[in-house]
Amino acid sequence: MRGSLACVLGITLLAAGLFGCKPRAQPAPHQLKPLVKADPQGEAEAAIRELASQVHAAFLSGDPAKLAPLALWGLPVETLHAGMKQVYIVDARISAARIKAVPATNRTTVHTNTLEKLELFLAEPNRQFEPMKAGLTEGVQEFKKQNTTLLTQAAAEDAPDWTQSTAPSIVVRPGVNLATPLPEGAADVLFSCAGRSYQLKLNNCVKLPGHGWVLGADIELIDLAAQAEAEKAWTEDFPAAQLRATEQKKRLLVNFTGSDWEPLCIGLNKNVLTQPEFLQHANEHFVLVKVDFPRNNPQADPQREANQILARAYRVQSFPVVLVLEANGTEVQRLKGYNGVSPADFIESLTPPKPTPPTPKKQ
Repeated sequence: MRGSLACVLGITLLAAGLFGCKPRAQPAPHQLKPLVKADPQGEAEAAIRELASQVHAAFLSGDPAKLAPLALWGLPVETLHAGMKQVYIVDARISAARIKAVPATNRTTVHTNTLEKLELFLAEPNRQFEPMKAGLTEGVQEFKKQNTTLLTQAAAEDAPDWTQSTAPSIVVRPGVNLATPLPEGAADVLFSCAGRSYQLKLNNCVKLPGHGWVLGADIELIDLAAQAEAEKAWTEDFPAAQLRATEQKKRLLVNFTGSDWEPLCIGLNKNVLTQPEFLQHANEHFVLVKVDFPRNNPQADPQREANQILARAYRVQSFPVVLVLEANGTEVQRLKGYNGVSPADFIESLTPPKPTPPTPKKQ
């Protein structure tokens, strides 16, 4: 997910407990009705699917005002703050209980200090939450900016006529997490327009206490045909890439990535590594290699093992990391992270490409 709510707000949500309620009196035997089993997971998936349908309709309209009620950044400030304060309180209770479960003789200074802060927060949640409001509002406003930019681009004169789109197919991604104070899920909306296929990605949907399911982060539009074309430039076969680099007298540019879960990796791939400006430069000077560590997308065991060997060999412990290597594997340059630079700035940051030897003159 690119820029998930937890990353922006700097909060870590632990597993939430479930609290019972007072049982109702049993009806008389002749009034017994078949028990209907609750299906929280199914209900959550249905709610996310409905949210995705509404987000898709708002996208087609090109009107940010129609998207606003469906996202954290568009909620009334009072609703946002009340819901997130409840999230913080539940999370603090769970975290404090986990620390208290550790025998006192085994607790570290970090345990003790953290417990003191949690208990201080729980003693006066209203006062302690007050200074958090500004950061919370600032975080969701960044998502508002990103979403508004996307809708503005989608409504540009040279954009497709989205009103001619086909009916969407909505897929809720596996792994909806209800065991946290702020339940999370994700969905994809697939549709076609003017003969091209698109994917609208809702990478972070959250269930705000007292409100319901809304967008927790920005949405992403993928032109599937363009994406497939861009991905052809990358190979996952490192030995074959070395051979090509040797034959073509080029260097390797290797992207160590968590392509489907790490926000910085997703941003780097979307904004730089699949852009025509970067690919034109890269294909002239490098052989491109992707070393991926996905969490949701399937990956064959041999490929996963090969990628783990490469990560250990080059001491890669976080993502994204981009390496420039000689064809023989010698490291030339290492770039860590992604700070939002453009393709042009990223190209500028790369070590000058290996000069192509002059063609011998004919005698």
